[in-house]
Amino acid sequence: MNLRLPFPALLLGSGALLLSACATVGPEPVAPILETPPEFVSSGSEAQENKTTDTRPWWLDIEDETLTKLISTSLEQNFDIGIAVSNLVQARAGVNAFRSDLSPQFDGFVDSQLQGILAETGDGDAEGSFSAGGVFSYDVDIAGRNRRSLEAAKARFEASAFNLSDIRRLTAAAIANQYIELRRAGARLVLLDSSLDIQSRTVEIVQARFDAGLTPALDVDRAAADLARTQAQRGLLNSSRETAGFALSVLIGEFPGSLDLGIPEDDIIPDFNRERHVGVPADLLRRRPDVRTAEKTLIAEIADIGVQEADLYPSLTLPGSIQIGDTTAGSTIAALTANIGAMIDIPLFDAGRRQAEVQIERAQAEAALFAYRRSLLGAVSDVESALVQIAALNERRVELNKAVDSSQSAYEQLDALYSEGLASFIDVLDAQRTLISSREALVENDANLALTKVSLYTALGDETSDLTES
Repeated sequence: MNLRLPFPALLLGSGALLLSACATVGPEPVAPILETPPEFVSSGSEAQENKTTDTRPWWLDIEDETLTKLISTSLEQNFDIGIAVSNLVQARAGVNAFRSDLSPQFDGFVDSQLQGILAETGDGDAEGSFSAGGVFSYDVDIAGRNRRSLEAAKARFEASAFNLSDIRRLTAAAIANQYIELRRAGARLVLLDSSLDIQSRTVEIVQARFDAGLTPALDVDRAAADLARTQAQRGLLNSSRETAGFALSVLIGEFPGSLDLGIPEDDIIPDFNRERHVGVPADLLRRRPDVRTAEKTLIAEIADIGVQEADLYPSLTLPGSIQIGDTTAGSTIAALTANIGAMIDIPLFDAGRRQAEVQIERAQAEAALFAYRRSLLGAVSDVESALVQIAALNERRVELNKAVDSSQSAYEQLDALYSEGLASFIDVLDAQRTLISSREALVENDANLALTKVSLYTALGDETSDLTES
């Protein structure tokens, strides 16, 4: 139950005392300072001083014109980005709407009437009236409800801006990931053709030896089976390449199949021409837009506590009106009237509803705080995981290169010995399979390394995430 007390214009002096006592209730909407480790655990062994701190977009370090064009197009045409832009416009309008609540509201009106009575003879009397004026009201905002609402709206606008930045970050990463997958499949197809050449030549040699009675039919069957197993991979690899191309089309806002990304023979797995300095975990508080979004969401929820607490206090509204008119037909006399008053709304009894709403908002703010902390932990974990994986993949790449060289040499020697009848066919097949497996593992490792570097630079965020406060 609320008690509303009207005040005549003569009592506005007491309203002035209320104006001077205006305050903003609730906690100040400020996010706490989160503690971070002094450095990334996984970067301690790396020579960070030799890495660039370039603030250009990370994908330019790959120096792939096709990839750069795809990412640029997606940042302009991607539908998720378009939705985020619309949400940002909506949030900006919300700020303007709440800002208007701090100003007086004024509406005008015009009223015109005509009345007449016609006599039986056809003569009649008519009279009219005309009035115009306006009504206004002003919420004094004693407890600061409107001010807290505006602060919450500003924070949500900033959260929408950072969310837009985050979607752009993730979209660029999605493009790079699908592009690498496409090139991985193409590189595997090229490797498949090379493996089929080796195996086809082996089948020809075995068949020739069988025809000469120098080897059993079992060797021919084994060689043919290996060739068929390798050939069976082509369909899946073609499917993977096409699927990645379809995904790229959708990410740039086009129908699947609209992109011409060349042929598998031209596919090279992208790689970064340089590495960047990873900085320290504290940098993520300003570089990661998802962390900034969580921060601004927390600030908005804290401001909403003040909005709900303000309902526990009286509110003061100053209504008024001004009118000119009441003029009868044929008269030149107009009347001017004005009225102003004050209305205090005092909350008395609501069975604890307002207090419950304050508790709800405090719980929501606490949840937003946990989400803010979780976003930072997740960001740090993303970077740490990527650094560990990159180190492991780099070490593995060195060993795989050695394995490919050794497997190539072993296969060539055994192939030559088998042709002379000095080695068993089983040894040749084993060497052949080892060579093909080593080559495939190297291609897979290169693709995984490229994907992990994309994950790292995506996890580090972007300097552009440090947006100007609204």
